[in-house]
Amino acid sequence: MGRKSGVLRDLDAEIVAVGPGSDAAAARVRGLLDVDFPIFGDPRLELYALLGYLRVLAIVRQSGTVVIDRNGKIAFLHRTANPLNALPLDDVLATLEQLRASPE
Repeated sequence: MGRKSGVLRDLDAEIVAVGPGSDAAAARVRGLLDVDFPIFGDPRLELYALLGYLRVLAIVRQSGTVVIDRNGKIAFLHRTANPLNALPLDDVLATLEQLRASPE
């Protein structure tokens, strides 16, 4: 994700990551990944619930990608139980291109 952040920013997108742990745990992950975007914790899983992310198995929770437009509307929502499939970059880029091309 860190290597892809420049491509996303070129499309005037801001990147924010949210994880299921505390803000302190998120800060540790940010340091381990050495990324230049913020990572926040959601220990009560409120955002996860709001976006419809489910627990798939006892230890597996869905993750994914959300693109929110400038008006706060969800333009793209992807959910998956496979963390390796959490960022469908081609779909995200297509959504960002559409948002950039459409009038505000």
